[in-house]
Amino acid sequence: MTNPYVWNAVDSDLCYGRDALLRDLRDGLAGNPKYSFGVAGGRRMGKTTLLRRVQRDLQARLAEWRDSGLLVIPIYVDGLTLPRPLAEKDMWALLFSELESALSDTSHSLIQSDFEPFKSAVRSAFRDLEEQPRVIVMFDEVEPFIVCDWANAFLSHWRALLSNTPGVSEYFAAVFAGAREMDALRRDIGSPLKDILEWRSLRSFTYEDSCTLMQEPIDHRWDRSFLEQVYRETEGHPMLLQYVMQQVCRHGAEGRSRSTVDRLVEQAVERFSRERGWQFGEWWGRYCTPAAQRVYARLHADDGLVPLRSLVREFGLEEANDAVEVLQHVGLAADEEEGLAFRCSGDMFRRWYSRYGILTDVPMHDGELHARLSAAGAELADKYLSAWRIFGAEMPNYSGVVGELRDTLTLLLERLAPIEDVQAEAHFQFEPNQTLPTRRQRVRYAARKRQSRERSKEIASDYDLVEGLSDRLAQVVVDSYRRSSGQTHTTATREQAYQALKQWESIFAQLLPTPHDDGNE
Repeated sequence: MTNPYVWNAVDSDLCYGRDALLRDLRDGLAGNPKYSFGVAGGRRMGKTTLLRRVQRDLQARLAEWRDSGLLVIPIYVDGLTLPRPLAEKDMWALLFSELESALSDTSHSLIQSDFEPFKSAVRSAFRDLEEQPRVIVMFDEVEPFIVCDWANAFLSHWRALLSNTPGVSEYFAAVFAGAREMDALRRDIGSPLKDILEWRSLRSFTYEDSCTLMQEPIDHRWDRSFLEQVYRETEGHPMLLQYVMQQVCRHGAEGRSRSTVDRLVEQAVERFSRERGWQFGEWWGRYCTPAAQRVYARLHADDGLVPLRSLVREFGLEEANDAVEVLQHVGLAADEEEGLAFRCSGDMFRRWYSRYGILTDVPMHDGELHARLSAAGAELADKYLSAWRIFGAEMPNYSGVVGELRDTLTLLLERLAPIEDVQAEAHFQFEPNQTLPTRRQRVRYAARKRQSRERSKEIASDYDLVEGLSDRLAQVVVDSYRRSSGQTHTTATREQAYQALKQWESIFAQLLPTPHDDGNE
């Protein structure tokens, strides 16, 4: 069996699972109207293979287009091979050089300079051409220049070049491809390219596309159990899939017994874990945001299909959506039910996470408590999450944390201990100099109802115990509220904010009904 699988090299012949995207890129870049694209995909997700295939397909049709009057000039820019240190003029110099090479049959010579001279040179060079030029620039791995201090100006120039420079814009189309950097550009409302690019995301292969990749290049039909075993391990991640197939094919698995082939797959998986497990650590630590790590931990703990609405209730709308996008971007989660449910993907990474996965920011909100707050009222849950978000940011003053917690208590008491209900309680008396029930009385009321409900079957007659627990909690709340009020108007350190968070979480947990409580509170 020949072995075409080389997981750490680019082979445009092995561009599988991207047919629709390939058509979009080819037709859009060279079409009329023309389109430019932003392609985001995690490391080793196949971005370079995709762009090299686009470049190859474009070059294959150069003569055909030229016969129709269109001069297509594909330019591939490998960000990983750019010189260091890198300046913006280096980027324009590279494009000048490529264009000079493509226009060698003309009498024009493009001058190596910055953006403004570039536009003038392009106008001059293209003005006398018989064909209509279409320069297609494909930036692969944008990270080396996207992190430079001149990056925003460079991207702004490209915005002008693609959409707002008469006499030049009609000649240019582009693809910007990268990992986390491109994903950030797509989300950044201030990104110069956000609204002028057609955005596409690379995901792991489907089961069907994975089966094609495992069989077509070697012209061999595997039995279904083998295909399912490899897919279960890799979940169609391009790098992992090719790695396993490379190891299996190098040992000549064709014609071997089923047990032998199974063992070859197991050995390939074990070898990757042993020799390249650091790759998983990089995905986890470098590309997964803290929010994505927390959501993955939630998916992993559930070990099944988790509805998106559950993640939104637990983590908040924006945080949940961003997290699942990152996890799919890296290849660690898969969506089901048209994006309304998610699960962990790939047994190879799942095993790594079980051994080594550590959350970047251990302090985090309590998912169960958030669900109980949500049941009491969406606004309570939102304020609780807001407190944790403030805590997670770099700030000189964390008083906003305690302010949100204090407001959460106010809303919670409105729900659990309405003033009119407290006043209507038998033997109620106002505290001295008060005309409304105090916070202490309202907490005691809510706590008594909670304690009585939970203990009614065991200690229905133990009135003193219930009263004692209610009194102690009421005093804790009064003291905590007083401290929070003081910190709201001064400066709260991060440590003080964390202490307040844990204190108030305990208070809320003692006041809120649990899911198994009877009654509707």
